This record gives sequence, C-alpha cells and structure tokens, in this order.
Amino acid sequence: SGAPAGAAQALIPHLHPDAQGIDFGCGSGVLGIALREAGLRQPLDGLDLSPVMLSLARETGGYRHLLRANLLAPQECPELAKPYDFAITMGLMGDYVPYYVALPHIVSSLRSGAFLGYAVERRSTPSRALEKLALELGLAPLSETILPVSAGKLEEQFYHFFVARLEHF
Repeated sequence: SGAPAGAAQALIPHLHPDAQGIDFGCGSGVLGIALREAGLRQPLDGLDLSPVMLSLARETGGYRHLLRANLLAPQECPELAKPYDFAITMGLMGDYVPYYVALPHIVSSLRSGAFLGYAVERRSTPSRALEKLALELGLAPLSETILPVSAGKLEEQFYHFFVARLEHF
C-alpha cells in the first residue's frame, strides 16, 4: 500500500520479470512485497543495518540474500552479488544516509543499462546537488513520482521517487 506500491508501479515497467535487483535499506521488506505483487519473479537481495528488520524481511519470502550493512561506511559493506539489473531504495537517502554517500555506492552495484529507483525526502535533501551528482554518475532520469510518506510522522511529508537508467560508468 501507499509509497512502496507507488514505487513498484513506477519501476516495474522498466524491468524484465526475471531481473535481479537489490533493495538498499530494505527495512521490513515492503518493497520486495510490492515488486512481487507488481509482477517481479526473482527475489531481491537486501541490505539493512537492523537485524530485526532483516528478520522481518526474511519472513516475507521476497528476498534471496539479506545482509547487515552500515551504508554510512560503504567501504565496510559486505560483498554483493553484483552487478544487478536494478536497485531500489526508499527511506534511506536523506533520512538516514546522505545521498552523496549512498548514491555512488548504489550505482557501483549496477551493470551498465541497469535501472535505479530511489526515493528522497525532499526537505532533507538538496535537490539541485542530488540531480547534479546523479548525472555525473551516469544516471539518465526517466521519471519522477510524488509518493506520500506513511502516516505516523507529525506533518505530511512526501517522497520524490526517481527512476533512472545507468547509461555508463
């Protein structure tokens, strides 16, 4: 429901049903569920800092390899089964990990021609700098969707969910 389903709907038209993806900051696994419901056949790999969240994600059945990782220290992150056909991240950049740390690390996990769906909470992320970095990393923007952040926060917040294609390294 809500933001995960919206993110899946924005990304899935670009993906082969058997594409292999990775979910950065997978949390309880809501994106894995949403992508499966949208037609993705392969389980995702997932990274998260919280062992509790990783065990919740494991219970969804939507994940292949689940790894504990601190994305604030990309150089210490475990080896990934890269390159991936796509990556997705929501609630990571801007909320927990600065985009300038997360985005290059995420892009490094992708093959050329891969797709990336990434959500940023606009108020916590300088959008011009983010867009400039995305272009420098070879990400060609395809779409931008405004997604409501789930209730529970004090004020209404919105994610901007971008879908981009990695054109080159």
